[in-house]
Amino acid sequence: MIVAHVSDLHLGKKSPGDANGSQRLQSFRQAVASLAADQPDVLLIAGDTFDSPNPEPAIIEEAARCLARAKNAQGTEIPVVLIPGNHDPAEADRLWATFRKALISPVHLVLEPELIEIGKEMFIEAYPCPTRFSPVPPWEKRLKRPACSAAWVVLAHGTLQGGPVPEEETDAYPFTQAEVDRLAADYVALGHFHGVYPPWNGEGEIERALCYSGTHEPDQFTGDAGYAILAEVHRGLPTRLRRLKVGKRDWRLLDIRGPGDLTQIEELRNEIADDPARFVIRIQVGSRARLTLAENQELDRLQAALTAMGAPVERRGEGQAPVDWQSFDLAELPSGAIKEALLSIQAELAQADDLRRELLVAALRLGCEKFKDAIES
Repeated sequence: MIVAHVSDLHLGKKSPGDANGSQRLQSFRQAVASLAADQPDVLLIAGDTFDSPNPEPAIIEEAARCLARAKNAQGTEIPVVLIPGNHDPAEADRLWATFRKALISPVHLVLEPELIEIGKEMFIEAYPCPTRFSPVPPWEKRLKRPACSAAWVVLAHGTLQGGPVPEEETDAYPFTQAEVDRLAADYVALGHFHGVYPPWNGEGEIERALCYSGTHEPDQFTGDAGYAILAEVHRGLPTRLRRLKVGKRDWRLLDIRGPGDLTQIEELRNEIADDPARFVIRIQVGSRARLTLAENQELDRLQAALTAMGAPVERRGEGQAPVDWQSFDLAELPSGAIKEALLSIQAELAQADDLRRELLVAALRLGCEKFKDAIES
């Protein structure tokens, strides 16, 4: 049987280039349609469909309507199993009542742990998050498993210890790999990490019995996001997974540590020329980046060019102005042998060749930093 697995939609969330969540809703519609084209037997949504317990009613209603696109080539509706995550927990009564009311297609909304049979060939053991945070695994009270030959899938939302825990989410239903192994499931479909995890090794299919699918549309500049998972599950056989690219935007982080890195922006400018609105860009200027006035002006010009093309751009960090170590005032340093050595090095700078000068500047910088933090600022 084919299981389509998505999670962490975070609909209603506002992020760069995502005004009022409309982009993420549109991406969700497209993701459901793309997954349906692969003829899955069931679509699993592993929590955090919404970013909070109180999204706008219009967001809830549109999310419910999106699921109506889950139909196979014959027009038959694909079963959907959805659990609340820690951002939209089961205790959010108003949210889930509004969602149920808006549904125009059959969706199995799981608000309490439940076993769900899919076509006599698969059982879904579903564990919703009752509250925002919890110190226990999602399957703390394990459901009794009937004796059968059907494929077995666990659907849950929580924190695998040792994985890339989302910021401020460490207390969201933690569990260990050993606890996952004891589930003895053919596939464990997880939500909570905003990327495919464990890391995907290889471009094609892989064999794996556990996976986070990550958010359908990236909402961060790092991590393996923008994918859904298609799992081929059969009882007693290795589960085979495929990644399906569903994210429509490309998030780029440009790390500027020095003037040489400005070429990254010019290269990206050429790359995005055909479809600039598809990109979300952050220019991160390192705290130790040393840019001259002219280089800062060039950075401003390149950033303005990206914005003029229609790409959402944000810039963080300011870097530092370069220090003229030859004329730098060492008077504030404590008297002693080290200060005298640094003064001697500084005096030698004027006659040094380029290679020697680089070594002398490094020695001066290290010596000064020994006595005063951030003396270069």
